[in-house]
Amino acid sequence: MKELTLDGLTWNTRDDVYDAFFAVVGAPSWHGRNFDALNDSIATGQINQIELPYRLVIKNYDAIGAGAKLMASDFVDLINEIAARGFPVEVRTETSE
Repeated sequence: MKELTLDGLTWNTRDDVYDAFFAVVGAPSWHGRNFDALNDSIATGQINQIELPYRLVIKNYDAIGAGAKLMASDFVDLINEIAARGFPVEVRTETSE
């Protein structure tokens, strides 16, 4: 399984979370910034350059700024929901050392 690393250290807004994910999966510039679009591109596929299976590792999860914290939490929940439906995707959060 491919491991894709995102770093939450500089996340301060919702867009920072989207930008980090889009960069690591090679999303097209027209990718929607909502959870329906994320679900489609991850679970359905054929949108991003990097397709399932993969594991997302979010480093410095505890350092995510207040403006991005809820989005990051909801994003982790979305990945876990997609995995629970049987898609080969995982997410792991790591705290600062």
